[in-house]
Amino acid sequence: MKVIAELGINHRGSLDVAAQLIEIAREAGAWGVKFQYRAREGFYQATNEIGDEILSREIDASYISPDDVLKLVDQIGAGGMAAGISFFKFEDAADFGDDLHRFDFFKVPSAELLNEDLIASLAGLGKPLILSTGGHDEDDIFHAVDTSSVFSDVIYLHCISNYPVLLGNQQMAFLRTLKERTGAEVGYSSHDQDWEVCLVAAANGATVFERHLTMDKHGKGIDDSSSSDPEEFRRLCRLLNAYDSIQGNERREVNQGERINMQNLGSSLYASCDIAAGEKVSHDNTIIKAPRKGLTRAGLKRRGLSAVRRPVAAGTALSEFHFTEPKPPLSEALVVFCDEKHLSIPIRLHDAAILQSRFPILNNELHLSFQEVASFNDAMEENLARLDLTRQYSIHIPDYIDSKTLIDPLSGEAEIRQGSDRMIATCVDLALELETRTGAAVPVVGSFSRLLPDGKRATYTRLQDFLESAGKARGIPIYPQWLPRIAWYFGGADVLDMFCGADDIDIVREIGMELCLDLSHLILSANYAKVDWRVWCDALMPLARHLHIADAVGIDGEGIEFGKGDLGDPSIYIDAPGRKVLEVWQGHLSEGDGFENAILKLGEKHG
Repeated sequence: MKVIAELGINHRGSLDVAAQLIEIAREAGAWGVKFQYRAREGFYQATNEIGDEILSREIDASYISPDDVLKLVDQIGAGGMAAGISFFKFEDAADFGDDLHRFDFFKVPSAELLNEDLIASLAGLGKPLILSTGGHDEDDIFHAVDTSSVFSDVIYLHCISNYPVLLGNQQMAFLRTLKERTGAEVGYSSHDQDWEVCLVAAANGATVFERHLTMDKHGKGIDDSSSSDPEEFRRLCRLLNAYDSIQGNERREVNQGERINMQNLGSSLYASCDIAAGEKVSHDNTIIKAPRKGLTRAGLKRRGLSAVRRPVAAGTALSEFHFTEPKPPLSEALVVFCDEKHLSIPIRLHDAAILQSRFPILNNELHLSFQEVASFNDAMEENLARLDLTRQYSIHIPDYIDSKTLIDPLSGEAEIRQGSDRMIATCVDLALELETRTGAAVPVVGSFSRLLPDGKRATYTRLQDFLESAGKARGIPIYPQWLPRIAWYFGGADVLDMFCGADDIDIVREIGMELCLDLSHLILSANYAKVDWRVWCDALMPLARHLHIADAVGIDGEGIEFGKGDLGDPSIYIDAPGRKVLEVWQGHLSEGDGFENAILKLGEKHG
């Protein structure tokens, strides 16, 4: 989608106002900015009618010289946008002399749609040409289409030449006809009172959008009422720039936020009493409860399952692994492979015994809930007894300090800041205790996603100081984790602006902030920015002190099976020094089947 900010006469002839509008367009994400130009003298022959006199005075008062227009063209180019201009007669283009080539595209306004000389002259400049079709019936429009079809790179804009266009007068379905008859790229020149109708234009095939931009849509200029103010224009660009992502690929895929919500909101079967191995599942020994931690009754029927093969304790959610034989530990060869490569898997306090039994590898990363962290304050010895202290550990700080609040040690709200401090301090206490018991270093990692009002640089500087005092000063390094741009918090999507963009890379490199580099998150954030994730990886790897390894696809497909995403061959990362945690999405389910599959795949690749 290409959104063009039309400056028209909304700059009032002020170079400063025009420059402000260009900067607003850049910040909003516009593809291009366009000027209208009429020579200073001689455009209007007569101004006897009231409408002619008003328009003539507005145009004269809004004149910007070619030299100043070209200064603004430089600003547009420096902002990464395309610069365009409309002429009402080709003679006016001569005012720009040899600098005419500095424009990236040209436009013929609706009023000159049938001006074949103007169209041919502008097309002859070898740049994309936009024709606007407002104020003409189909015969005139398709005559213009036929005569301009001999030229390459022509775009046709549907347009209603009212200022403003009231809701219901858009005739938007004509876009389909225009697209079918021209076979060319089509778009919409909007003078609507309601900018949102541009979304309807997109649904009808428009890919180029021209919208007037003004500082004040309630101003006294004759175009203000049919323009967008900065906030409207930002919303327009945001939605249209996301249009292809919103549309998708005609397939229906379940995202991770939905999976989390279906688990939290859905129900499944729980044992209402102890169920012995070999006993059939029935209404008498099960009950339906939330959350959905296991199978539904319909799921049992669909899979043809009836008798469990393992005992099920009362209150336990029935899952597929209850209908399988106990699984053997990871093979000795794969244990050796994991330990040689310093591979680790995430474990939780409640599943540590099961996963440590099935995966007798040296390294584990404790992924704790906020309740589990709080329990270590009151029952450190009891909780440590649930862990194999012959292993080596890292600790992942919970993302939440309670069921409604993300961790934020820099928060302006005292309650959030103090709760975050307590959470982090307890994780450092646990790390020190594990370090004493195991004799191995225990790094701590965490997701810090909240941006201060003071801006990024201030946030990073303060966060680095905090992590230094909270962790390293006590002998435990705390590494902030690289994040995806789209994070699934509270079962919904949150667009982040920390540890996920090119500007973040610049800052962390400048201040030397050591990181936990999550390759899955890195792929997602780079895909969001439409850049090669390997370029970002090369920039960040010198700062990486801890690695999370998983495959990923798109902007939110996190932790998928190795080989099904954008990661490619992970050998270079598997062979790197230091611990590497295999972050497979829900790899812990069914006693760690996802982790075993990942280790098998990596082990086969490494012989």
